[in-house]
Amino acid sequence: MRYDPRRHLWSALSVAQVRALFTTCPARWWLSGGWAIDHWHGSGSPSRPHGDIDVSTLRPALPALRPALPADLRPFAARRGHLFPLGKRHDDPEVHNIWVHDPGRDRFVLQINLEDGAETGWRYRRDPRITLPWDSAVASVDSVPTGTPVTQLLWKSPDPRPRDEHDLDVAHHLLGPAQRRWLRDAVRLAHPHSPWADDPRLGHP
Repeated sequence: MRYDPRRHLWSALSVAQVRALFTTCPARWWLSGGWAIDHWHGSGSPSRPHGDIDVSTLRPALPALRPALPADLRPFAARRGHLFPLGKRHDDPEVHNIWVHDPGRDRFVLQINLEDGAETGWRYRRDPRITLPWDSAVASVDSVPTGTPVTQLLWKSPDPRPRDEHDLDVAHHLLGPAQRRWLRDAVRLAHPHSPWADDPRLGHP
């Protein structure tokens, strides 16, 4: 079915609900997207409205992650503006996002992003030259594995929307000099036309 924002509405899980859902899951997973930035910010309340909530995992780990979802939730593969029942589509290399639907409320509640990596570390799906050790890509924040600000901002960097600019405003204060250099260099390598390639919030060469 074609995605229609007027019909396909969201009522996202909370961070606490996500943690409860996956706390015993054997698969590698982590909080990602805008909520990851706010979770690092640690103000106790979101710094901006969030329309959804994301977790990420590696594609090969998805079969181990799916059993953590309650049986009444239905996963859909989101691809090119359409939503398909997931089935075995996680093997489709063009499926990178899974939307989880709660039929009882007729709302989507969670997005699962399929990312790249190996045992040794995380790899940026949009440019495999960019890698990080796992302990630099994901860290525990209040017992929730959470994507680090540099990885989340890199995903947001190709064509930043107003909410992405807000997230950079919030997150750049959390970065040390080495992290700012890494992010600036990664943006310049993967997305040289990004407005963040020369953004003073990421420092100067």
